[in-house]
Amino acid sequence: MKKRIVAMYLRLSNEDSGKGEMEESNSISAQRVLLKRHIEELLQGEEYVITEYCDDGYSGVDFRRPGVQALIEAAKDGKVDMIVVKDFSRFGRDYLEVGRFLEYIFPILQVRFVSVNDGYDSEDKFGATGGMSVALKNLVYGMYSADLSKKVRSARDTRVRNGEFVGQFAPYGYRKNPEDKHRLLVDEDAAWVVRRIFGMAADGTGYAEIARRLNEEGIPSRVVYHKMAGDTYGDRQPHVKVKRWCASSVRDIITDEVYLGKLIWNRAKCGMDTDKKVVRQPREKWIVVEGHHEALVSRSVFEKANEGVGTADKARKKMKKRESIFFCGHCGKALQLRSRANGRYFCGGRTQERENDCQKVTVRKNELEGAVLCQVRKMADVLAAERDISRTAQKDGRVAVLEKTVAESVKELTQWKGRKMRLYERYKAGEISREDYVERIETGRVRMEELERSRREAQAELECMREAAGSEEVADEELAGLSVLEVFDRERLKMLIEKVVVYGEDAMEIVWKVRNPFEGEVSA
Repeated sequence: MKKRIVAMYLRLSNEDSGKGEMEESNSISAQRVLLKRHIEELLQGEEYVITEYCDDGYSGVDFRRPGVQALIEAAKDGKVDMIVVKDFSRFGRDYLEVGRFLEYIFPILQVRFVSVNDGYDSEDKFGATGGMSVALKNLVYGMYSADLSKKVRSARDTRVRNGEFVGQFAPYGYRKNPEDKHRLLVDEDAAWVVRRIFGMAADGTGYAEIARRLNEEGIPSRVVYHKMAGDTYGDRQPHVKVKRWCASSVRDIITDEVYLGKLIWNRAKCGMDTDKKVVRQPREKWIVVEGHHEALVSRSVFEKANEGVGTADKARKKMKKRESIFFCGHCGKALQLRSRANGRYFCGGRTQERENDCQKVTVRKNELEGAVLCQVRKMADVLAAERDISRTAQKDGRVAVLEKTVAESVKELTQWKGRKMRLYERYKAGEISREDYVERIETGRVRMEELERSRREAQAELECMREAAGSEEVADEELAGLSVLEVFDRERLKMLIEKVVVYGEDAMEIVWKVRNPFEGEVSA
């Protein structure tokens, strides 16, 4: 008998971890004990194996958690038969998203979902807590999260106004006081770099040239420095593979008034009311505490270093409006477009060092966009054809036939294991001869190979149909439009394209949002 795969999902948010021993029931270890005990009681007499997925220090309002994403992918791959959580809020506090998983996704994947404290088991369709009760519980969790988010933000704002540093990490050039984590001390290992950056800027050196000099001298960038110090520093650009100094990181330091000794809070806001997106706040909403810590530069040096920044900012913001889908294949940065009649896409990382691979990435705008358009038209044609085949198969009952083939093959393959054991026992007991035993085993082996081949072929055809059906989030008329698209329309192309990775004039890779039927082809 096949062992049931049971997945335990555990989550502890930052808010939970700060509540102390009085709420030990929310800890990871306590959740693990509770879930194992419940699984033992629920699956008495059954064979099962437990796998564990965990998110420690993540908020439940956002499903972009590594543990829950890995769990969902495992469920989609058929590697999970049952999911057990402490309560709905551990799985997620977004009641709409939780409801979507319970009502649609998990039933389709044939995954049983159990919430211990809520008394919910998806296998018990007529249980006392299901349907409307689940929706109401998730709604309450969502309202609680929104209220908690406001209270936490208000409390932090009050502490900042009282002169307490409440950030997770000290700004580059500073470190937290080990005796009082709400105060900042100068970190001389990095402070000299900050002073040098301001000095070069005050002398008229540009951002890119400053970055190039720092890289050539082997000075670690801010992200690398924090990692070297052992900080779990949040990387705002995880797609960038090479963490060098760049013009934007130099600019961020030069324009940051924290180096004048100011404590600044609320420059940006991120929460449920912003849909977890970082939203920049106008300066009048900032909380600024003067003389909070030792300044690294004087007011005169700061102002001289920042001469002309306003004009540069306007140009930078104008460029930011054009969100790129092209990325450097060497460092991972988004490509920039040189706006001319025959413009070129290039990697800004080329300026970080006098010699690097990013300098190979410079492609004519018309050639790159034309190549992408050609591939998109091909992809749209293939998806439309697969969609037609899938719909015809659904109409003719082909899907039902394939599902039956898979189910019957798996059933007979499983039964053969038992029959083979019984044949061996009969042979050992002298009930059948050796020749008869060998002949029956060989006949069974041949039959099992045929069944396994039949199962694989049916499963592959089913997966092809499901992938074609999954692409139907792009409407038929949009797909038809993409198949004849002549103008490079970034927003429309994003329906099929995740990103385009460019390695040079003759090499690029398109990362699709759908299955790639051109796997193995070289595009340029």
